[in-house]
Amino acid sequence: MYRDRDMRRPAVCVCSGGIDSTVATAIAAREGYELHVLHVSYGQRAEWREREAVKEISAHLGAVELKFVDIGLFRELGGSALTDLTVPVPAGEEVELTKNERETPPTWVPCRNLVLLAIASAYAEAIGAESIFVGFNAEEARAYPDNDKEFLKRYNLVLRKAVASFSRPPQVRAPLVDLEKPEIIRRGMELGVPFKLTYSCYLGGEKHCGRCESCQRRRRGFLMANVEDPTEYETEIDRDRQRWIEGEA
Repeated sequence: MYRDRDMRRPAVCVCSGGIDSTVATAIAAREGYELHVLHVSYGQRAEWREREAVKEISAHLGAVELKFVDIGLFRELGGSALTDLTVPVPAGEEVELTKNERETPPTWVPCRNLVLLAIASAYAEAIGAESIFVGFNAEEARAYPDNDKEFLKRYNLVLRKAVASFSRPPQVRAPLVDLEKPEIIRRGMELGVPFKLTYSCYLGGEKHCGRCESCQRRRRGFLMANVEDPTEYETEIDRDRQRWIEGEA
């Protein structure tokens, strides 16, 4: 499925264990890169499940290194439903998959991708990697501006001045940046991505909750891609919500 792993160029792959970053990592493998997978623990509710997913994904894709970085900053800052247990995670009908771009969702983590990319960039410079792969995509960019092409372009410009003067700066690559979730899933199927190993739920339970925003995007993605969903959900969503999702498809 993947190319010969001898004499490959190193690439840092920022992986949460979810669908998007896993497909981006698989693309790096298909392009012949030596995979150095980076997972950051920033206080997210789903941290332990994400770590388990990333371990299995990295092994499946043949990563030569898996690095875990733990930063407590976001947990200490609070204010996000993903890191602050006092802020409820929207679920069921509270979730708006087509968000107003001017509204900040409660699942926004302040400057998360900027911080994570800074860590990934330091890692890339240290190992001489020319590329950093991320799972930014068009669907999430509508609600999360640190997923869009403009953010990516500006970060890469900053990166030119952020490394040692004698170094060639790595470039952040987002091969899914123009794709919606169904297209990402279809691309993953072409690459043989083991979606059963991925984990998307915001809550961090043994099974996907089935009701949070990330679970609903996951459900809808498989449905619209016409691909069988291998996910075990803790609860089924109500019939009206299911009909709404099917109507979106």
